[in-house]
Amino acid sequence: MKNEFTFNRKMKLIVVLLSTVVLNNPVWASDFPEDVATFLADRESCDHWRGEDGYDAERRADIDWSICNSCTGTDKKLALLKKKYRDNILIIEKLNELEPKIEPKNKAKAKLFCSKTRKPSWYEE
Repeated sequence: MKNEFTFNRKMKLIVVLLSTVVLNNPVWASDFPEDVATFLADRESCDHWRGEDGYDAERRADIDWSICNSCTGTDKKLALLKKKYRDNILIIEKLNELEPKIEPKNKAKAKLFCSKTRKPSWYEE
């Protein structure tokens, strides 16, 4: 009985210590290789714009341009990164959080649509 108690106490201590380490050391984009960190930042921008509401024509035009700029090519980049880092569990877990197919299937139509968007007046390079 004493050994069981000691074991349970040690397990609880280990769980508390591991939880503290994990919660105090989240995985940030900067913890990843540069290509993954850049992709995650770009994709975060893409996902942000995909969730925005185009409440009027000007806002819709801003959103369309922003989506075309930040989302184009992300399906392919995601697949390539998953292949490149297939043996890195942390990177694969992070990449698996993302939807794998967000771009239109008709690439020609999407390209034509994006060619007609305009840069928002607020955008600074």
